[in-house]
Formats: sequence, structure tokens, C-alpha cells
Amino acid sequence: MISLSQFIDVLKVGFIFTYIAPLALVVVLAMLKEAYDDLKRRKRDRMVNSEKYERLTESGFIITEAADIQVGHFVKVNANSRIPADMILLRTTNDTGASFIRTDQLDGETDWKLRFLKTNFTMRASE
Repeated sequence: MISLSQFIDVLKVGFIFTYIAPLALVVVLAMLKEAYDDLKRRKRDRMVNSEKYERLTESGFIITEAADIQVGHFVKVNANSRIPADMILLRTTNDTGASFIRTDQLDGETDWKLRFLKTNFTMRASE
């Protein structure tokens, strides 16, 4: 507001440059920081999207990139690996149906959350 007031002759105190320059400097620095953050986010997204996962097909498991996972695909997720998309957990190797998940990418909380499957689906060899 002070910078804008310097455009009015009655309110002018000094050179307009002394008011506009600091404002412009702060805005430019904020824009550069946002651009840097966007570049880091883009690099991280490319790295995450290129991670390999096992996807179940009619002929067995095939290796696929996270970017190629689509709705309806069955994906095998190993322990201590990131979940590449929104997923429904159908089976866990734990006999009690328990699994620990970390939702830091969703809500920022870095603690582990214990979740139980209501039913632990198993596939028989004949299916």
C-alpha cells in the first residue's frame, strides 16, 4: 500500500524507486523459490513414476512402471516400498491381516499406522 501511495503526488515522500525496488525484490525472490521448488517436485515425480512394480496379468506377473498403472490393475507391493497410487489392499502376508502404513505423502504425519484387513483373501492354485 505504501508503494502504491507513492504514485499520488500529494502523498509522495521520496523517489518511487526506493519503495518499488524492495517490493519487486521480494516478489522476484519468491518467484525464484517457487520455480526451484517446482523443478525439484518435477524431478521427484519423474523418479517416483519410473519405479518398477509387479503387475498381475493373465500370463503372470510382469514388471511395469508406476506411471503405467491404471485403474483395475492388480499390483504386488512388497514390504517397505511406496504405494504407487490409491489402492485397496486385498491380501497381506501377515496371518492376522495386519499391515503398517505411513501416510506422510497424504497428511504429513510420519508415524506408522496399524491397519487390519477385515478378510484376508487368498488365491488357490486352481483359481
